[in-house]
Amino acid sequence: MAQIIKDYFVCIGAQKAGTTWLARMLDQHPDIFQTPVKEIHYFDHVAGLSDKLSHHKRRARRRKYYLRMATQWRQFAKLRTQRQWYRHYLQDPIDDAWYHRLFAERNGARFAGEITPEYAITGITGLAHIKRLAPDARVIYIMRNPVAQAWSQVLHECRKTGRDARALSIEEAVAIARSPHYRRFADYVATLDDLAKVFTPAQTLILFYEDIHQDRLAALETICRFIGTAFDPHWFAKLSTRFNAAQKVVMPAAFRARLREENQAQIQAIAQRLGRLPVAWQEELAL
Repeated sequence: MAQIIKDYFVCIGAQKAGTTWLARMLDQHPDIFQTPVKEIHYFDHVAGLSDKLSHHKRRARRRKYYLRMATQWRQFAKLRTQRQWYRHYLQDPIDDAWYHRLFAERNGARFAGEITPEYAITGITGLAHIKRLAPDARVIYIMRNPVAQAWSQVLHECRKTGRDARALSIEEAVAIARSPHYRRFADYVATLDDLAKVFTPAQTLILFYEDIHQDRLAALETICRFIGTAFDPHWFAKLSTRFNAAQKVVMPAAFRARLREENQAQIQAIAQRLGRLPVAWQEELAL
């Protein structure tokens, strides 16, 4: 039986919802340990939803780690403390004991966690697995206006495949946004319902991407308090830095109209469950 992971948090935010930014910010907190690899993918691996924990891919991530040690001299002291972590990360078999070891050594920090958006699509079974390993887990779920999120996914796909988003037809762009891979992440209502069935309200923090980036410090304070740790604005530098920026292409009106229509019912359901929507959502969807 695997040991219990204590003082643990996980972010299962939607894709393209600022999770990389959040990881970079929390990495500056002195009492929070985050896994050196941002997205562990353990629970989607167990569920058979991804192959991102293959030995080949784990070795590739360790090679990148050694490359950073050789080139990022200002970070060398911190990177050197991660050697043992990467040894655990490369070990087999990949099971609950393996996952527990990733949080055993926290470099003096009390709280530890990771950010893997894919956990949002593991369903009740995957979320229940998290709770078995960490009964007191704190789960952060970030949603983004589904229309803007869909367009961001299109731009991300174009960057990844070397395509020019400006050359896409509306049908091509909609097809990317509707692909099964992306649509699973966009089913916010299903994830909200699954979270409610597995975790208590005190264990979940539901956030909107738009609210976070309207007042980043306030959002970080809320997240720190939720995790259970202290907050000091001086810990967080470069709040406005963007990570994984995609192509800067204006969303076509026809694409926006199609995605607005498709998401009306879901947005209404979210408003009913949470009792509010960010102004940006209301304006985008004319609610």
